[in-house]
Formats: sequence, structure tokens, C-alpha cells
Amino acid sequence: MFDSARSGNRQLMALLKRIVPVACVLVLAAGGCAPSVDEAGALIVRYGGQYYPEEFLLYGWPEVWTQYDIDVEHVLFSSGAESNEALISGQIDINCGADSRTVALFTAMPDDALIIGTVQKGDRYVTVVGADSTYQSWSDLVGKTVATRLGTGAEGVLRKFYEREGYSWEDFDYVNLKVEDMIAALEHGQIEAFTAWEPTPAIAEGNGIGRVLRTYGDVAPVPASLHTTRDFALQNEDVLVRFLGAHLEKAALIEDDPSRAAEIASQAAAAKGISVSPEAFESAFSRIDFSIDFDEETMNAIDETALFLYEQGKIVQVPVLSWDKSFLEKAQALVDQS
Repeated sequence: MFDSARSGNRQLMALLKRIVPVACVLVLAAGGCAPSVDEAGALIVRYGGQYYPEEFLLYGWPEVWTQYDIDVEHVLFSSGAESNEALISGQIDINCGADSRTVALFTAMPDDALIIGTVQKGDRYVTVVGADSTYQSWSDLVGKTVATRLGTGAEGVLRKFYEREGYSWEDFDYVNLKVEDMIAALEHGQIEAFTAWEPTPAIAEGNGIGRVLRTYGDVAPVPASLHTTRDFALQNEDVLVRFLGAHLEKAALIEDDPSRAAEIASQAAAAKGISVSPEAFESAFSRIDFSIDFDEETMNAIDETALFLYEQGKIVQVPVLSWDKSFLEKAQALVDQS
């Protein structure tokens, strides 16, 4: 049922990219756990999202869950590390995270983690400098105080970019900041630039505080994946199919009516005490690929990140990635029928 792509070195990775992923047959014990239901009879799923643009859209559009007869306990985590910890400890059933967080998850639970879809890829990360600054490239920032959230995909894509362009991490004075604190730090002159995922860059830009220095889709697609556990997937197929159906609806709304999607996301952010204009969300929606589908190329991109982290000494071995696209295919069929 589950597919996997294995990589340990460049030669092995190149070989595996040319073969069909190996199917792993797992047997479910008779009488497996039935999915939980709420008082209205809807299937319950605990989902750990992050401060991503499309997550605010989902947060403000609960009807998309009820349309598929599921009751989603939707938690927004500040980082993928926190989200991974929640999935590993069993506090949530599904989470999402960028490629480096996917690698970390499969390193922590290699026999249990499973990829079932994506939430975004492409120009996901943005470096922002002060709106009135004279900085035009990273070379202008050498020796300056800059910020990112260490241990996230933002750090990973920056390290890839530095290696490609000939910079070293030590060329810059790094501050480890939560995305919630980056704009204020830039506005008050505590840092000269920050690198983060949307919608934080779009907020800084929309409020006249920041200006985009560059995006990183040309460096790596850094897909953010939807993860669950093999046990949950085996025992709750219907839940996952309905859950992914709602995600497909979300992606369709972003593509077909980004203005409406931005309005919903902005209102949801406001309800959580976060001020993000619809224009900022629409800007983020225009930069990123929010399609839920994934393929061999997507998996190869995560494998390449794993290999990069291994070569950087960040992990001791390259984990095996496991994925199953059948849930998404069934979800698409469900959407097509509705």
C-alpha cells in the first residue's frame, strides 16, 4: 500500500530515481480501530497546521470540513518542529511541514511516518529587507544582523543558496526569531533582514515595513507535505480521503477566486489576533503553488534536501521516505462526484 524512495548517497539516489518505488505490504489486524465521531456523527481528525497562508484560509472556512462530513480539530503551530513533536507523541493525527521537517519526521519515526499530499511548493520562502534600505543582494548584507527561524525549511533553503552562491553562514550575524517577531524586529532596526515563509513577508511588504530581496523557488521547490502515521492511514482511510477532499477544495478556491480566499484568510487571522490584510494574503497566494498533488519529482526534492542535510552533518543518515498517493486519488474522485 505504501511506496518508498530510498537514498543513501548520490549513486544510490540516482538509481532509485529510475525505478518504480517499492510497495510495502502492511497487514491490518482484524477489527482495527474505528474512527472517532462527534455528537453529530462526523468523523473527527486532529490536524496540526502552521502559520501558512492556506492554513488561515482553512481556519476561517470550517464549512469546507463539514462539506465532507469531518470534524477537524485544527491547531496552528509556530513551527514544523512543534508540529512534528505533536504527531510523534500522538497529540494529532495529521500535520504539515516543509522538506527539512519531513526529513526530521522520518528520521524520528522511520517506520511509522507517511506522506499523503502537499500543501505548497515553489517560492515559499522570502528574504525581506527594510522598505527604505539600500540593500539589493545578499552581498550587501555580509556582516549584518539578519534573522530566520533556525531548524526550519527557511534555514535549509538559505544554506542551499549560500552553498550555491559561495557564502558561508558565518558571513552573517544570525538571530533566531519566531516568525511572529520578525516584522517588529525589522521595523525597530534590530535586524537588517529576515527570511521566512508566507504570509509574514507579504505582511511586512503590505504594511510598508519591508521589501522583498529575493525568493528561493530557483534554489529548491521545498515542498511542504501532509504527514500522518501508517497506523492512522490503515485504520482511517475514509477520514483521510475526506480530509484531502477538503484540501483539494481549498486549493481550488485559491486558484479560482484568490480575492475571496484572501478575505476569508484575513478574517481568520484577525479572529486569532493577527493583523494580515487581504492584499497581503492575495500576494502570498500569487507567489506559491498550493496544489495538493505530489509526484516522483516532489519526493526527489525532499530526498535531495535529506542528502544535503546529511552532507552538512545535520543528520547521521538519509532516511527512507514513504508515501501513498491512493488517498489523494480517491479524494479527487470524491471531489469530482460532489
